[in-house]
Amino acid sequence: MPWIDELMATHPGLNLRVQITDTNVDFYRDSVDMALRYGAPSDTNLYGFKICDVPRLLCASPDYLSRHGRPIHPDDLENHNGLFYQLQDIPFDLWTFKRGDEEYRVKMTGDRASNDGDLVRRWCVAGRGLAIKSCLDMSDDLLAGRVTTIMPDYAPPVSELWLICPTRQSITPAMRLLRDDLRAKVGELMNAMIAGGFFPPDRLSGGKKDA
Repeated sequence: MPWIDELMATHPGLNLRVQITDTNVDFYRDSVDMALRYGAPSDTNLYGFKICDVPRLLCASPDYLSRHGRPIHPDDLENHNGLFYQLQDIPFDLWTFKRGDEEYRVKMTGDRASNDGDLVRRWCVAGRGLAIKSCLDMSDDLLAGRVTTIMPDYAPPVSELWLICPTRQSITPAMRLLRDDLRAKVGELMNAMIAGGFFPPDRLSGGKKDA
């Protein structure tokens, strides 16, 4: 929201009505012009712009690690508490990691799950357990030292951030303005996290796929 506030201050002709939800809205039912989503659009009828690749990171607070130890291999996770995002009451508790050509799948246990991704972030910062989160969601906490990354050699799957809309006619100058501003600001943030050692540059493909 601070990024959008800055954009609106620079371009006072813009108006904003926002819905914040961790589920996919129906563009027509909910009268939404555009949406910012993780993951490439699966509906071929939608149009949009890829903003960036988004590394996902295994994170915990320093306090949690001081009390429970730092896992160094996926097999160590069975001794730790998972914090889960859930969709339609199904928690995402099967965690996948890759190291080179090897893939590891871990069925986690944990005492907290929520359909609100930001609540999972706050639990992680508060030292309640481990969470796999988008680096964008955790960027402020990572750069401030409130959380740290774990098992950097074992990478969860990379996601994508997309700005999408229901029709080609919805690709307005305002949407292109927001797209360009988001790409610039996300790029600065990604560079700061790479410089901080939170993930290597090769976790980003750098592709910008427009549809």
